[in-house]
Amino acid sequence: MKFLLGLLLTIFGTVNFAQSVDSLGLTNFSDAVLELQNSELFRNGTLAVSLKSVKQGKQIFSLNQQRSLPSASTLKLVSTATVLSVFGGDHRFQTFLEYDGEIRKDTLYGNIYIRGTGDPSLGSDRFKGYPASAALLARWSAAVANAGIRFVKGSVIPDASFFDKRSVADSWIWADLGNYYGAGVQALNFNENLYKVKFKPGLSTGDPAAYLGTEPGISYLGFTNQVTTGEKGSGDQTILYSNPLGHEVVLTGTVPMGFTTYTVKGSIPDPSGYAAYALKESLVKSSISVAGTTTLLTGEPVPIIGPRKILDEYKSPTLRELCLQTNLWSINLYADSFLKQLGKKLAGNSEYDASAKAATNYWVSRNADMRGFFIKDGSGLSPSGSLTVHNLTEILNAVNRETSFSDFYKSIGILGQTGTVRNLGKGTKAAGNVRAKSGSIEGTRAYAGYVTSKSGELLSFAIIAHKYQPGSSRVVGDELVRLMTLMAQI
Repeated sequence: MKFLLGLLLTIFGTVNFAQSVDSLGLTNFSDAVLELQNSELFRNGTLAVSLKSVKQGKQIFSLNQQRSLPSASTLKLVSTATVLSVFGGDHRFQTFLEYDGEIRKDTLYGNIYIRGTGDPSLGSDRFKGYPASAALLARWSAAVANAGIRFVKGSVIPDASFFDKRSVADSWIWADLGNYYGAGVQALNFNENLYKVKFKPGLSTGDPAAYLGTEPGISYLGFTNQVTTGEKGSGDQTILYSNPLGHEVVLTGTVPMGFTTYTVKGSIPDPSGYAAYALKESLVKSSISVAGTTTLLTGEPVPIIGPRKILDEYKSPTLRELCLQTNLWSINLYADSFLKQLGKKLAGNSEYDASAKAATNYWVSRNADMRGFFIKDGSGLSPSGSLTVHNLTEILNAVNRETSFSDFYKSIGILGQTGTVRNLGKGTKAAGNVRAKSGSIEGTRAYAGYVTSKSGELLSFAIIAHKYQPGSSRVVGDELVRLMTLMAQI
């Protein structure tokens, strides 16, 4: 043990131990970390680890903890911890259906507006007791009809002015933007800003896969289909290329044979414009005519023509419910929306860079060490955003002192039981003990969260594996799970 500890200190100089935990368990854990860092898997890469006592703030173990590395989706822990601390778990986001002008007899001489305040869940089908997109459109159409309106002389106008007009971070890559996980964030989001594309795979590998349409139908989007048929069991290997300032989508990659219909998900460009388009379609189906056209992709603030009156006010699920879904299922849209909310609330500026600075300053004010914290978004989708494992455990410790901690802690998946880590560590002592958020982008695997020691002490941890050998992602993932199981024995 002394030799291994000495070697670690000689090579890395960043390993520290505390004696308030099981010494044999800590020895086994530290030996496993050393073995992994010195393996061929990390010949050109970095393994960073931080393990701390939450209440005492003591560093139990650290390795490369000051190196700033891509966070992947472990960054969602920061976004959810911060938004819960700032707004509180009971907070709900509001969306308003409004009109201006005047109603004379059955005609509105004015416009219908949908005004958003950044709710990422509007129209989502994730939440029981809340209307999904079709039911919400029906509710809004009924509200217009109940106001006695049968003819709208103006237009249906999306009002997303609560946030800035830049819906995506500059550092996101093109190959992500058209896919559902790369959906941009606006103040008016709808149906999680996604649509489904249906294909009919061919009979043999390499055959063209027929494009069958989208759900919901979006008539103004144009599709160029280059998708072919992959091997049986190959899964979704598609990439949808589009951008938030256009209406053309190129469908590439493969879908597996053996399916009558195979569905993939894409991101809707200009989701606020789509919400207005969808409402107009719903109004027409409800025999309410709309004379004006729906303007898409203008990117300009909505002009204030006159005072507006509210037809309907919709409130989202509570923030604790939104954060639970964000961390359990790693929803980029929600986390990025939370970051913009923080920028708007704390700094009066919802742009990504301003919001990232506001989030950083928030934890600095709570005595967390934020040196090396260089994030570009709230989800971890940006490959150029980075942080240190020390940053993560500092924030995980600091949030324990917030009144929102219970909501935050409960939002994190349980190893072997819930969320994206539900199939990991089953049958080990870590299952049911470790609460962890997983993260994965090209060349990076990460986990962060909490574990309860043998003595009952709550510990915070963060592990990032970066630039391991190509093709070894699954092996590295298994090794990181092994480290989490060993943490549970400390």
